[in-house]
Amino acid sequence: MRAWRILALTALALTGMTALAAANEDDGIMGNYQGGFTDEAWSGKTLRAQVVGLSEKTWKAVLFIGENGQETRVEVKGRGRGLDHPAKFDDEVDLGSDLGGTHTISGVIEKQTFTGTITGGARGAKPGAFTLERATITPPTLGMAPPEGAVVLYGEGVDPMTMWRRSPELWCIQGDGSMQVCDSSLVTRAEYGSGLYHAEFMTPYMPNERYQGRGNSGFYVLGRYEVQVLDSFGTQPAWDLCGGIYKVAIPAADAVLPPLQWQTYDITFTAPEFDAAGQKTKNARINVVHNGVTVHDNLELPNVTPGGVSGDEAVQGVLMLQNHGDPVSYRNIWFKPAE
Repeated sequence: MRAWRILALTALALTGMTALAAANEDDGIMGNYQGGFTDEAWSGKTLRAQVVGLSEKTWKAVLFIGENGQETRVEVKGRGRGLDHPAKFDDEVDLGSDLGGTHTISGVIEKQTFTGTITGGARGAKPGAFTLERATITPPTLGMAPPEGAVVLYGEGVDPMTMWRRSPELWCIQGDGSMQVCDSSLVTRAEYGSGLYHAEFMTPYMPNERYQGRGNSGFYVLGRYEVQVLDSFGTQPAWDLCGGIYKVAIPAADAVLPPLQWQTYDITFTAPEFDAAGQKTKNARINVVHNGVTVHDNLELPNVTPGGVSGDEAVQGVLMLQNHGDPVSYRNIWFKPAE
């Protein structure tokens, strides 16, 4: 874990500026791309792409080619200058026997349009041209207002000082009202238990970092059970990547959006139960909907996850937003108790 140190915290809070290591602005290349093939020979197949920054001048395009409801995932390397300049991709990939074996995928991203061709494969196979447009996917509960009976933990009209134990000056308050991790984890003053937790988060764009070095944080229900927050866009799901239950469970689906885009967690949590002697009689359970996709379906949690406020289980606890040294932002956080 990298340790960040912030100077002049009060000034940072007042201005909304941050002295954290620079997280790059949008390069105009990375992100989701949607569209399809433009050649009749490939018209029965679907195509989408996730383009991931690997540095300021290199990317990988993760292409998903679909046929009969199944998708083949391949990665293609690319180089360029970003922003107003094109990025070019060219690589030889194995599409599997169903799609004709080894092919060459060549393309270019320019002005947020990804055009290219797939050539090679079985003898007589016709090339497939494609056009994909950069797309912003909006989660269905993004900006969702707290329902009746909910407790607003961070949002419009709520003074963070009344809800959180650590002073918000230890985080950078942004111009849009969101909180950005600066120097410490935050925990709520009050404790909460079973119910629905809603939160929105945005990871920074850090193309020079790798794996857990990219936009790392964590959403700790009861301060004990972590749902990982991370920029793992374009990476296959894992328990230590975004949406994972740390050291417990891999997300059932890839629902991760690109960095610099707001994402949602809608987490239904059922606290563990204990008898009069304090012995646990039922494990906790968690249901996680990430950007509208159920990635954990009423998952049983046998114990707490590492890094929380306590190693002991309980029926109630604080909500903790983890500092892991990266400028992750949060907003619109609320909790509705179970009935």
